[in-house]
Amino acid sequence: MRVQATGAPGKHEHGVTRITLTRPADDGWLALRMAAWSVVLPLLRRVIPLRRLARLAWAGSTGVRDAARERQIVRLSAALPRLRLRRRDANCLERSLLAYRFLAQASANPALVVAVRRGEAGVVGHAWTTVDGQPVHESEAALREFVPFVEFGPGGVAVGHQPALGALPDRWK
Repeated sequence: MRVQATGAPGKHEHGVTRITLTRPADDGWLALRMAAWSVVLPLLRRVIPLRRLARLAWAGSTGVRDAARERQIVRLSAALPRLRLRRRDANCLERSLLAYRFLAQASANPALVVAVRRGEAGVVGHAWTTVDGQPVHESEAALREFVPFVEFGPGGVAVGHQPALGALPDRWK
């Protein structure tokens, strides 16, 4: 049973995201596990420092990459937090952590990026997941103004030169 959110992320008919089931049990199990994580992540992000949360979210790979499975994970990670919150603008960190975990498990070698930009009301933070250097939930153009603060790669470990890593807050609202 392939679980698939219909329509583009953020597009809803009457504010409802529909999920279509079309493939055997393996995909249903994926949807169930992702739904459970989408319920737990809001609590975890409030009580676990981001550095530890990224390590916790990372799941070791289970085999060969499958593009269809990756697309399914991206659709579910966009849809499930919105369904749980009953709103269109689910938390970007929760959505990104969900994608990061399950894309890692699907051998896609994702990265979790936390970035900032200057906004009208001050500094604005954002998080997203990339696979092969490309964001999975939004366009590169939508992220152009953000300056990466930290990037977590395999194992949930910060990658690259991250001089500001120690300045990460322990809790995220």
